[in-house]
Parts: sequence; C-alpha cells; structure tokens
Amino acid sequence: MSSPVTSPAADGSDTAEPAHKADRSATEPNQQAATPPPTAKDPRGFARVTVFGVLWALALIALAVVAGHDALVYGKLISGKPWLDSALTAVDGMKPLFSWVIAAVVAVLIGLLLVYVALRPRPHLGTPVRAQTGVFLLDGGLRRLAAGAAEDVDGVDTAKASTRGRRVSIDVHGLSADRDTALEERVREHVQSRLQQLENSPQVRVRDQGRG
Repeated sequence: MSSPVTSPAADGSDTAEPAHKADRSATEPNQQAATPPPTAKDPRGFARVTVFGVLWALALIALAVVAGHDALVYGKLISGKPWLDSALTAVDGMKPLFSWVIAAVVAVLIGLLLVYVALRPRPHLGTPVRAQTGVFLLDGGLRRLAAGAAEDVDGVDTAKASTRGRRVSIDVHGLSADRDTALEERVREHVQSRLQQLENSPQVRVRDQGRG
C-alpha cells in the first residue's frame, strides 16, 4: 500500500498530499509554458477599392444635395429655380456628337477598371516563417535579410535586393571588373540557405554588376 506524499507547510508541519495531485501540479507549469501564442494575422496591403468607395460616397452626397434643393424649391419652402431643370434646359436641343462616343468608351473603361480593383485581392506584405507562433517576415525585412546574406559571401563588396511576387532579385558588386558567374552561384546558394526558414522560399536571382 503506497503512502501519501508529504510536503512541508509554511509553519514547519508536514501535510499529506496525494501523489496524483503532486504529479499534476508539477506538470501544469510545463503545459502552460508549451502553449504557443495565437497565430498572427497575414499582413495585407491597402485596399485600393476604399479610395473609389469614398469618391462614390461623395458623389452620392452631392446628388442628395441637388435632390434636396429641388425638393425644397418644388415645395415652395425656398425660392429659386430647380438645378435639375437648369441642367436639362442647357442640354435641350443638342445634336449627337462624336465626342459622346469617346466619352462613353472612356466611361466603360473606367467601369471595368473599378470592377477589377474591387475584385482584386489585397497584396500580401509578408512571408510566413516556419514557426508555431505565426511569425511573418515583411517584404522590407526580406530584402534586408537577402542583401545582408549576399554581403556575407567572400568576394562581394555591396549588395542590393528587391522583391516582386515570389522572387528576390539581388544585384551585387564584386571585386572583379567583369561579371563573375561563379560568384553569382555562391551568393545564390548562400541566400537560399538563409531563406530556408520561410514557409515558401522565394526564387532567388543574382546579378553581378562588377566592381562598384
């Protein structure tokens, strides 16, 4: 028969504590420490459709002002002439013009552009890192990481990186006056090894610009 586990109390006496409770209390801090924090949200760029939404809202407000003014005039609450009547009178009797066709084509193109902007998803601003905490490496950090890794390679004086989509382009200035393809290959392999911690490693392109 097993005896209960005893632990000293604050007054020096021994208090009995069951063994299963002691084991559970010993493992609870480890379980809490192993719980990862919530995953971070995927960083996204600015929604361009917001600009057109604000412009459309301002246009609707202007139309509401015109309609409200004419309603007050027709209700004889204010004096004056309705603005819509003035606008229709100005264009009354005009003959069809070829410029109207051009204006219609431009309006259609603007409408298609607005549909494209509205349906286009917001661009991704970061690349997920292999971690349980949902860490993302922003494009600016990716460029600095790639440029720093390229400058660590022997034979590289300076390096400048740029990102576009899933590709990282690095322009390096080596010690040779001419282009060194072997240096480009060493830089590419070293940068790719540094980017292995990313979930989706981007394609690396290296170009030796010669001595800077």
